[in-house]
Amino acid sequence: MNKKLLASRIFNDTGDWFYYFVIVVIIYSMNKNPVMMGILSASYTIPGILVSKKLAKLIDRLNDQKALIMFDILRVFVLSGIVFTNNIWLALLCVFLEQTFAIGSNLAFQRVTLDVITDSQKLLAFNRQLKIFSNGSRLLVIPSYLIMHQFISNKLILGLDILFTLISLIETVRVKINPLQSPPKDEPNECKLEKIQFGKMTKIIVIFSLLNLFKSFVDAYGIMYISNTSKNVNFGYAMLVFILSIADLIGGIISKKLINEHNIDQNNILIISFISILIFFSIPSVIHNTNCFIGCIFLLRLMLSILELFVLYRLQMHVPPKIHQYVALQTMLIDGVSLINSILGGVIIQKIDIFNYMNVITLIVLVSGIFFGCQKLK
Repeated sequence: MNKKLLASRIFNDTGDWFYYFVIVVIIYSMNKNPVMMGILSASYTIPGILVSKKLAKLIDRLNDQKALIMFDILRVFVLSGIVFTNNIWLALLCVFLEQTFAIGSNLAFQRVTLDVITDSQKLLAFNRQLKIFSNGSRLLVIPSYLIMHQFISNKLILGLDILFTLISLIETVRVKINPLQSPPKDEPNECKLEKIQFGKMTKIIVIFSLLNLFKSFVDAYGIMYISNTSKNVNFGYAMLVFILSIADLIGGIISKKLINEHNIDQNNILIISFISILIFFSIPSVIHNTNCFIGCIFLLRLMLSILELFVLYRLQMHVPPKIHQYVALQTMLIDGVSLINSILGGVIIQKIDIFNYMNVITLIVLVSGIFFGCQKLK
């Protein structure tokens, strides 16, 4: 049963890797304006802010497995729209809708996972295996893209996401769920997303979301950094994505000892991650070199990968009945940070340059971290 659920998500993630890699290349080839890259980033961050909470409430009223199947079917239709359109604005609209349904799919998947797996150690192992296999598939996607790109268009490569999503749907249908493990539908809603209290779980969500500003920068403007420091943009960007895949893969592997310790200090994990990520991001803003950038972003992504599993496991253990609502809250915060980066980033880069913008967002995260630290002391 767990293998079917694992296979379902691995196929789903494999298709997504083709999607996220190719959609950036497609939009960048249409228009190399940094503002347009910001709009692309915004088109898949705005849904997290607008609909995450509504989708969480919708899933509360639906069967978890049926909700997962419904959202993935909708994704197939929207992905088909991207393949067949030549209009950049229509493509961006499809990106917006695809991300909306992808959020719903992820929230439903979190519920299905807890329906199927109840043992804490098996749950921890499932999270780790999913991350390892998912990022292993991304390592295969990159060379596959470089080979296929010589023979077929990016649109046809994007069609592979549709194929893998359909395979994922077949595996999802095969998963059998014990309905007694699902939380009662009339259970009172203890997680009020309208009023955020800065408690233990929300604290790690806020800090993790804040640190994802650096990930958002790389996703939106990493290709521009490489364009400014390298003559071979396509190869440099492919290497960046490849290295990030390795970082996520290693993060999943070495997280076993870090997350499996029951006496692990939550504050130490957050503080060490915060300081390390600030340092890793600051170096390439001073040393303008593609290899330096890729190396530092590798270390940054490694820390974020471990921290992501740490946050997910904490949520699964502390708020299992309402995990989809807490994940929705996390999605809203992460996408809110990304949206600000998307709206302001392209404009600021045009006014100054990408290296000074890196210094600006480093300073913003540093000041925000000090603020939250002071709040803790109060």
